[in-house]
Amino acid sequence: MTQRLHHMGITVSDTDTAVAFYSALTGGEVVGPLIKSGPAVEAVTGYPGVHILLTFISFAGGGAVIELAEYRNGSGERIDPDTGKAGSAHPAILVDNIDATLARMAAMGVHATSEPKVATDGPMEGYRYVYLIGPDSVRVELLEAPHAD
Repeated sequence: MTQRLHHMGITVSDTDTAVAFYSALTGGEVVGPLIKSGPAVEAVTGYPGVHILLTFISFAGGGAVIELAEYRNGSGERIDPDTGKAGSAHPAILVDNIDATLARMAAMGVHATSEPKVATDGPMEGYRYVYLIGPDSVRVELLEAPHAD
């Protein structure tokens, strides 16, 4: 039986850049990079001779983690992670204050694709949301829960 999401893996081209970005968003602990290689890793990934730098970033509030994977000796090919394309994925990060988070990220040179919007129906009704473009053009959604008046 499925219980919960453990992590979201994101393949990155530069671990240091990605760690700076995602750790600024999450405020969580950084574990790694850990170097993974050998027959088991080659079998699972399908890349003979691959070395993967894995870094895990937790959230200050606990729960699932973000796994950053920099493949060395992988395909080297880049994908277009545009969320309008089938097969793309994006992390959605719940923040306490979307405006403060956007200001913090703007100080790092990262800007939102629009002004924050408010969802009007479904399970996200009342949530404020906006996208940032992170390292390797990964779209990252910021969410702020509705506040009780």
